[in-house]
Amino acid sequence: MNRTINKTALFFALVSLALAAATIFYASKAEARGRAMRYRDEQAMNELVAQLSQMDSALNKLKSAPEGRSLQTAAAKLWQCAETAKSCMSSLSLPDGALDKTQKYVGQTGDFAYYLLFSAAGGQQVSLEHRQALQSLCRASQSLTEELNAVNGQLDRGRMVFSDAREDQLPLSDGLSGVEQEFPEYASLIYDGPFSEHLTYAQPRLLSGLPDVDLQQAIRGAAAFCELPVTSLSLLYEGAGRIPCWCLTDGKGITAEISKQGGIVFGYRNSRFVAEAQVAPEDAIRRAADFLARRGFKNMKESYWSRYDNTITVNFAYTENDITVYGDLIKVSVALDDGEVVGMEARGYLMSHRDRTLPRPVLTETEGCAQLEDVLTVRSGKLALIPTSGQDEVLCREYICENGDGAHVICYLNAITGQQENMFLLIEDENGTLVL
Repeated sequence: MNRTINKTALFFALVSLALAAATIFYASKAEARGRAMRYRDEQAMNELVAQLSQMDSALNKLKSAPEGRSLQTAAAKLWQCAETAKSCMSSLSLPDGALDKTQKYVGQTGDFAYYLLFSAAGGQQVSLEHRQALQSLCRASQSLTEELNAVNGQLDRGRMVFSDAREDQLPLSDGLSGVEQEFPEYASLIYDGPFSEHLTYAQPRLLSGLPDVDLQQAIRGAAAFCELPVTSLSLLYEGAGRIPCWCLTDGKGITAEISKQGGIVFGYRNSRFVAEAQVAPEDAIRRAADFLARRGFKNMKESYWSRYDNTITVNFAYTENDITVYGDLIKVSVALDDGEVVGMEARGYLMSHRDRTLPRPVLTETEGCAQLEDVLTVRSGKLALIPTSGQDEVLCREYICENGDGAHVICYLNAITGQQENMFLLIEDENGTLVL
């Protein structure tokens, strides 16, 4: 009996020791992780303040730099510092939204610097409006740098901590909240870039001036588009955003988004199961093109396609006078088991499509080829209107080329100035084409 009790006591003692050891081990690991996170946060904060200080210096140089190399150097430095500052902010252990205004400012400033660098490289001068915007960005930068230097000083003196604040300390999130609340005003940046303020108010150009439709009109329009009885569709939800819409469903896997203004279906999905592929990609592309034509999307030409899980998705772009307009894009998905169209997405088409007056190209196809043939072999060329990051458009000569490794490359040369606007690498295999 006593031996049994002793064995039981020994067993529980060993279990207790194991649990205590495990507790100490995991507590030690947790403490080590905490130290590592604090060290990472300290490094990120110090680097953020340093990069913002360098941004301030670059902005002061850029605002008064003459056209030419000094302006390009200052713009390149500003863009580089902004990119590093963005990386630092993403590394900080902070609640979501803690640095929203700062992140917006840094992102806009860096992208604006890149725009000025790219423009200067193409021979464009900085406009008076953009010089004034740089002055405003400078004033904001000085104020922001001073505020964050003060916060970093509090961290260094132990009056502010990243977490687990005592009664005599403040958490970093509180200090940054004060920076955000006192964030300085600066001019709206209007330029050809993804952070330009004008993009906030962009409206679907195709819908401009069209009358609104009510729910019943939307149901009738969507039923005709989907080739379903009117009685089969009902409202799933009302969509807001840049294209307010009615989202309708048949309750069996088909949904359609139709704009409240104009009553145009721009989203369609049939979420049915797709069985083993029986339809060739070429046939699927023809079916997709026919689907668009029968629904009123005229002059759409396929560009690239990709295949995934027995479904092929084809990118179509609008064509006008043999010019491919890549901003007017529609994607159509086709099931390869029977060739049925199971998806369409035309949001970009509604945002971009309109009547255009295009300039006459100055650069000839032969002149463009001559620019490229030192390093590339040109296989074909055509005119294309390509979108920029700020929703402007540039008329270009598009060249499909082959490099020394046999890979295909697309080069876009500005059809007016001859300047290279963009370049993409094509990755082609049995699953379609990936554009990088």
